[in-house]
Amino acid sequence: MRIDVDVLVVGGGVAGATAALLLAEQGRQVALVDAQAPASDWPGEDYDPRVIALSPGSAAILEAVGAWPGPWADRMAAYGRMQVHAGRGSIEFKADQHGLQALGWIAEIPALRATLWQRIESNPRIQLFCPDRLGEVELDGPRARARLESGPRLSAELLIASDGARSPLRRLAGIEVDEWHYNQHALIAPVRTERPNDGLAWQRFTDFGPLALLPLADGRSSIVWSQASERTLAQVKMPAEEFLFEINACQDSPMGEVLEVGARHALPLVRRRARRLVQGPLVLLGDAARSVHPLAGQGLNLGLADAAALAECLTPVESLADRGRALDHYQRWRRSASELIGGGIHAINETVRLPAGLGKHLLGAGFMLGQGLWPARELFVERACGFDRDSPALARRARAA
Repeated sequence: MRIDVDVLVVGGGVAGATAALLLAEQGRQVALVDAQAPASDWPGEDYDPRVIALSPGSAAILEAVGAWPGPWADRMAAYGRMQVHAGRGSIEFKADQHGLQALGWIAEIPALRATLWQRIESNPRIQLFCPDRLGEVELDGPRARARLESGPRLSAELLIASDGARSPLRRLAGIEVDEWHYNQHALIAPVRTERPNDGLAWQRFTDFGPLALLPLADGRSSIVWSQASERTLAQVKMPAEEFLFEINACQDSPMGEVLEVGARHALPLVRRRARRLVQGPLVLLGDAARSVHPLAGQGLNLGLADAAALAECLTPVESLADRGRALDHYQRWRRSASELIGGGIHAINETVRLPAGLGKHLLGAGFMLGQGLWPARELFVERACGFDRDSPALARRARAA
């Protein structure tokens, strides 16, 4: 059986599912292939460890496809303040000083994905193939052709690879990738502190790496602590009381001491950057296009901006057979944005790792200087919140709201 569609999306994570919905809203016939449906046993009793800091711009993109705030809004935690400390310096941002209700939300990735899939399953323009995988793939013609492991053959004017940081489609297309291995892991876990976290995103650049406490809806915090791999992996396995001693020796947040820690997980940190985002009918999106260090919480936000930017570039294109100029625009736009954000995050991480604490003190001095430079602070907030001038039009709605 052969099925002809306008767009074939491979990978139904948050970015891929959003792209499928946005392009379907343009009247295009979309096929979405994913190896695994959202977990049927979610939500569990506790928060999923996979939480992200969702920017206002990203929330506006999700709202455009009917996926924000969604049926699990009570599990999302808004943060109206952000404090960052390094050495003796610090900088603070408050949402109301910039005309915003929130600087962002801490959200569980499974909640976002489940909400998006509810929208997909009710959309008549989207055919869902799940659980399924691509078998043979042909990219050398004007249309992408693929055979699913379940049997059907698909033909599409556009093939979107949103299949993760190790993207098989990117590898199949021969697109080269630049990689930086930080030899670091991020430790993530929920923690309970002396005082509840009432909406503060707090971060300190410790002697061992950046430590963030991000608010959860029940008053606890989700920690993200990026350190040398050997140290992080040891902390995952050590008794809870030993870990509590180590983290409290490195943090001085307004929430007080960390009293309890939940399940601990370690994620390896690697920066990847695809040298091309477009090749023939193939387009890279989300983690398939790049992955960045988590210290600024921008990874998923970049993927959602990719989805909105691609849809915006394709809006005037009636037939995807005439997609060339639009995809060139997408590639220039998103590579530039990714370099600015990803490169900046990379530079901060490398600066902090300078010997003898020099990096921390340099960063702290920069924070003290930036605290009083209001135009620079405003530009930073617009970029971090995902609605600056270079952001997709859907994301910029967050500033107008």
